[in-house]
Amino acid sequence: MNGPGEPGGPGAPGEPGGLDGLVGGILTEIASGTRPLRAVAHPLGFYCLPVLREGECGVCVHVFGPLTPAPSRVAGPPEIHCHSWELKSSVLYGRVGNLKVRVFDEPRRPTHRAFEVHSRAGTDEIRPTPRLVRWEPVGEQRSARGETYTLAAGEFHATLLAAGAPAATVVLGRSVPGPVDVVLGPVDGPARRVVRRLCDAAQTARIAGEAARRISGPDQAA
Repeated sequence: MNGPGEPGGPGAPGEPGGLDGLVGGILTEIASGTRPLRAVAHPLGFYCLPVLREGECGVCVHVFGPLTPAPSRVAGPPEIHCHSWELKSSVLYGRVGNLKVRVFDEPRRPTHRAFEVHSRAGTDEIRPTPRLVRWEPVGEQRSARGETYTLAAGEFHATLLAAGAPAATVVLGRSVPGPVDVVLGPVDGPARRVVRRLCDAAQTARIAGEAARRISGPDQAA
């Protein structure tokens, strides 16, 4: 999602004037039903709570396991992708790895094909392009509670988390003209459609409530 401006400082856990307190308060409102909102099960294996969307800007909270039932995703290597928007992501609890990669054209011995992702009304149309590529890691940033990482539009990366480890981020982004959403897939992969599942009110309340409790308490991330 996309997001307006810069967040305030992280503050202490649950501090009313800090980012933790602000986001925790919003999540508590979602959990209680006073803020009408539904979580979305993202294809990359986390829940997205779209807090705000105004034109080219927006704010989302991303919640990573353990949650039951969790969004379905086939286990395997991290999915390399880039966004059509620039983002700033602040960790609310847990630890989040951001692997930046370089993608270069390799028509003779490719390992992947570039697929454009066109999203509309909760559906992702994933379309193969003629571009055949390889990729190599540039560097990995590990961010803990209160730390922030940024990504430019069109910059390839993958999100890395320990299996089953809980984490959450608040993401602020802004769409920019030109770039499109791209994901790397199999060289011979077909076009496909992915429908993002909208959670019901009870599941949304559980997701938001658990995240709010973790934000207000001590971080148990190793």
